[in-house]
Amino acid sequence: MSALGLKPKPGSRGVVEFRANNRQLYAANLWLRTASRVLVRIGSFKATDFEHLQRRAEEIDWASWIPDGHAPEFRVTSNKSALYHTSAIAQRLHQLVGPPSLGEPVQPFVIRFDRDIATVSVDSGGVPLSHRAWRTELGVAPLRPTMAAAMLLASGWDGTTSLIDPFCGCGTIAIEAALLGRKLPPGGDRQFAFQSWPDFEPGAWASVNGAAKGIELPDGVSIEAFDRDPTAVAATQNNAKRAGVGGDITAEKRLVSHLTGDEGTGLMITNPPYGKRVGDGDLEPLYKRVGAVVRERRPEYDLTIVVSDRKLGRVLDGRLKPLARFGHGGLKVSVLNRPGGTPAPADQARQASADLPDGATS
Repeated sequence: MSALGLKPKPGSRGVVEFRANNRQLYAANLWLRTASRVLVRIGSFKATDFEHLQRRAEEIDWASWIPDGHAPEFRVTSNKSALYHTSAIAQRLHQLVGPPSLGEPVQPFVIRFDRDIATVSVDSGGVPLSHRAWRTELGVAPLRPTMAAAMLLASGWDGTTSLIDPFCGCGTIAIEAALLGRKLPPGGDRQFAFQSWPDFEPGAWASVNGAAKGIELPDGVSIEAFDRDPTAVAATQNNAKRAGVGGDITAEKRLVSHLTGDEGTGLMITNPPYGKRVGDGDLEPLYKRVGAVVRERRPEYDLTIVVSDRKLGRVLDGRLKPLARFGHGGLKVSVLNRPGGTPAPADQARQASADLPDGATS
């Protein structure tokens, strides 16, 4: 966010607050890779009954945020508040502001009640920013693009070293990496809600959008994505083409144990099976084998993985340390990382050869 000239401050859980002019607001929607929405706060008040709600809501200038031909849409949450029936709150607001959509475009508003305090915000993006237009082919339990971007940013990868994902699924990590490395916007040329607002500034948007030209990946930097499932490989290739980075990613059907050796530096970053969502039975042998492959064949590579069970992370590599925790698909997952070249624990080093049998098939 600092690159956009924004000064964030902590908000509530999952929320980062900042002040912005219109140009910065446009840039935040275009460039933020890990945000689901960019909301503009337009009001806050206390309401303990529907009479209070209507009286205070009437004070908000809703028309300034609703384009001609659009209908309001209210996404309501309530926590420890006297007004707790979210559908009834939305219904009352529709009576005041305008009826729900009958097929016309919508302008989303987010209404959050917390201990009887209502915070009213307008969604400047419209469709959630996590919805990437290129991501139309999905695998089993796909990683959210915003989480893939968070993993990349947390790992410190900047596009100047090679990257590999050995469990690529539909290619989310590799594609987000290519967009990050080439300095391209995560959402491509998608349309944003603010482009239809009455106070939209075309000149400011042209300036912001015109800077999104991108660069080429440096010579010698490769992005590899492979998976044992040919359907996943095909999905990765097709998604990458739609994202405009098909030429930057090598996607192949390959087994983890077939990873070639490389004494250089880079990043292995992946979302391996973790049982509760993908994979059956005992996953420890797979994790041991992956750890042995990395130690043996990519010893100088950084390693970043996401797991729901840190024990499996320790099985893979005892040097892994937590970077972050997220909620993902109803599970609490951890992003673990270790820098390349870190000496391996003695017990895992001794197991490297034993865990790399000839003809391994994982």
